[in-house]
Amino acid sequence: MSSEFVTSDAVNSDPAAARSSSPERPVSRQGIPVSEVFPLTGMKRAIADHMLACHTQVPAVSVFADFNVDALMAAKAAGRFDAEGVKVTLTHVVIKLVAETLRRFPLLNATVEDGEIKVLDQVNIGMAAALPDGNLIVPVVRNADRLSLAEIAQEAARLGRLASEGKLGLGDIRGGTFTVTNVGMVRGTLWQTPLVNLPQAGILALGRIRQAPVVRDGALAVGNLMGASLSFDHRIINGFPASQFMEALGDAIEAAGA
Repeated sequence: MSSEFVTSDAVNSDPAAARSSSPERPVSRQGIPVSEVFPLTGMKRAIADHMLACHTQVPAVSVFADFNVDALMAAKAAGRFDAEGVKVTLTHVVIKLVAETLRRFPLLNATVEDGEIKVLDQVNIGMAAALPDGNLIVPVVRNADRLSLAEIAQEAARLGRLASEGKLGLGDIRGGTFTVTNVGMVRGTLWQTPLVNLPQAGILALGRIRQAPVVRDGALAVGNLMGASLSFDHRIINGFPASQFMEALGDAIEAAGA
């Protein structure tokens, strides 16, 4: 048989030849067969590199809290947050309260540059969102502390629509000073320890709202609690003021519904 050509008849008649002509199935370095391969290029590579930097360059610490949202949920159900032509969610309310509370804790609205901690004079809230292809994007609501609740809801809706259509521009995703991510949309997720989104100082993860025992006026009752976690850059802010931020935010959430 020619060493240069193998006919189909020869392959069919020679099992060894048939095996040698089949494409070799890839295996991992551990020797495990690989079912699919996704090149780490483009946006996926950029996100992967950024996440690695966030993990390796930031000495991150997390603080956890339960926020009582009984009054907030009652206020929303009563239509107190309604705005004409705008759908306002509890996440929008929390974003506004986060932005206002950050003014009281400026080190959480800061960055490290050139060996200096720089407190930023704008409160631009990034909203972590998943794209249709599974990638992660963080569009930014600018000057959120100066916007009304309706304006925050409108801008969040605009950014969410552009994200789902894959039409976000660079101006929509640059300049964030603090990030809020709602992980409670996935049933069963109470808390998360998200990576601090460089060059920011902190990120707040909102868990799902659940019913749990609470003490109300000295008696045991059932309340609605929202789990939340704050991851922060320990180079910029220490644990005590970070915990105070969570306490102040919890108070603001309860007061907003009162």
